[in-house]
Amino acid sequence: MSQVTKTIPSSGVKGLTSFQIKVIALVCMTLDHLAGFGFEISLFARYSSFLRTVGRIAAPLFLFVLAQSIQHTKSKTKFLLRLYVAGVCVGLFDTAICFFTGELFGYRTPGNIIFTFFYAVLYVVLIERLILAYKCKNIRLFCADIFVFMLSLLPTIFFETTLNALPDGPTMAHRLLFNGLRTSFIPSFYDVEYGIGFIILGVLLYFANTTKKQCYTFLGFCLICFLGAIARMWLPSISYVSFFGFISTFCDFFQCRMVLALPFMMLYNGARGRESKWFFYWYYPVHRQLIGIVSVLVT
Repeated sequence: MSQVTKTIPSSGVKGLTSFQIKVIALVCMTLDHLAGFGFEISLFARYSSFLRTVGRIAAPLFLFVLAQSIQHTKSKTKFLLRLYVAGVCVGLFDTAICFFTGELFGYRTPGNIIFTFFYAVLYVVLIERLILAYKCKNIRLFCADIFVFMLSLLPTIFFETTLNALPDGPTMAHRLLFNGLRTSFIPSFYDVEYGIGFIILGVLLYFANTTKKQCYTFLGFCLICFLGAIARMWLPSISYVSFFGFISTFCDFFQCRMVLALPFMMLYNGARGRESKWFFYWYYPVHRQLIGIVSVLVT
């Protein structure tokens, strides 16, 4: 969903460009959402397990391309701002649709993966600045970055408080409106898709530097998740350990199928391919709402 500024020509180069990987991720994401939001449609319900499995490929591929984008963007600050603006727009769009059509098509509050990407880029920038401040012995810059890091944790720390800020009086629509506006501007780790797990993975992929190292990093991440799933099977009490939802989200045999994204990462040829600045941002929220609406209409 992010723009890659690398200028290596793609013609005649074997493998997949970042644009092609994003298209593959987009198709997988759409199939996943057809099963997730269109479960009332009998055709998709019949193949739900297969479609959801294919969908596990999408998010890691988008995250992989994001890592390339951060490495080759001309300005990480502008890139970060673009992600935040896109995340706000997606959040407001979903909130408006939910508020105005909820009575007709049901209330849906899907997560926002663009903010997952935003947090990953934010922490990449902060870590690089902290390293620079340490090397330059710049105490002021170091303290400022630590302050920003702590500030970014506040929405998650006060998640339960803000979630229950409204009394019981307001209608469901107004409670969801309040929560939608909150998550559209100050999302917590609980509000973004895949939460802290993919935020950490995005940072690790960036600092892995090369495609080969990134593939090993992703494989290692999947292995940790697989071992966590085994641990949950033999020690059910581990499920009560949250770590911002990481255990319940990633230490799961079904989610471990995201390893299917690895072959596509290995085929990356370092080229940008076609340029697409905003299409992926807008496709993301629009197709989810359309699938949900169609699902209601055909029942």
